[in-house]
Amino acid sequence: MRIQRVAQHGLKPFQMALLLMGLWGCSIIGEDQDIPRYLFVPDVVFTPEELQGTSSSRITDLWVYSATDVVGVFPLPAIVPLLPVDLDAGTVRLLAGIRENGLSDRRAPYPFFTAFDQFQFPDPGMRDTLVPSVELVEDVRLLRVEDFETSNVFGSMIGGSGLLRVDAPDQVFEGGESGRIEVLTGAEAVRVRTVEQEYELVRGVPAFLEMDYRCDQPFAVGLFGFRGGQEWQHPAMVLTATDDGLDPVWNKIYIDLEPLVMAQGTADHFEVYIECFLESGRSSGSVGVDNLRILTY
Repeated sequence: MRIQRVAQHGLKPFQMALLLMGLWGCSIIGEDQDIPRYLFVPDVVFTPEELQGTSSSRITDLWVYSATDVVGVFPLPAIVPLLPVDLDAGTVRLLAGIRENGLSDRRAPYPFFTAFDQFQFPDPGMRDTLVPSVELVEDVRLLRVEDFETSNVFGSMIGGSGLLRVDAPDQVFEGGESGRIEVLTGAEAVRVRTVEQEYELVRGVPAFLEMDYRCDQPFAVGLFGFRGGQEWQHPAMVLTATDDGLDPVWNKIYIDLEPLVMAQGTADHFEVYIECFLESGRSSGSVGVDNLRILTY
């Protein structure tokens, strides 16, 4: 009846033929051809193996790939629409994404987390909830710097009392102890460096310094490169305050070390340093750190 009414309003024979072809084609394609299926991913969990240390992570994004293309990048928590074309291979691959150096314009899959392949999907128009778990890839080189539970490899270079192990509950991130730097009037500058750890980092290979931290004023992190008895200081970045010093707010960061290694050129080894200078107009400032480690290949 609908076609007859259209014809009565002057539809030409050629247009009528196209309309009939369209209706015929729709019946073959099926009603669910372009209806997406949805995955709801509230979080991605990092699960370390025994002896790999902390489970602390800051996974901010989900990178989704089909067999042939990038489906998209989705901030967590994420709702991922999947069209039939995305499921041609019967699976999609999910990668855990971070913000390199804590910057929103440097989103990328973390190269040391395993991928998660999803094979089961809801019916068209329906939604399933999924919480992927990722681990460290098998060939990662995990260079432990310090978690302060039983040791402190940082030695003072300039100023103050350096970096101390502390066990006060309001100063510890996890475990029994964390590291703490304090700058005060009369001791305005502190610089500490790992002592004779001799981290070997290779040019052109991804390398990240992971660290949990809190601070009520800015502080800097970087590397010292050593070659032939000489040393060069390579700042990585300055981290801004996370809290007001009264209610500590801890953050996780992944610091890209590859540009520093490239800038050094040939090196015998590297050491990690942290420095803090008391802000103008203040009488004191503090920095807390924990779970420092370098991941590379």
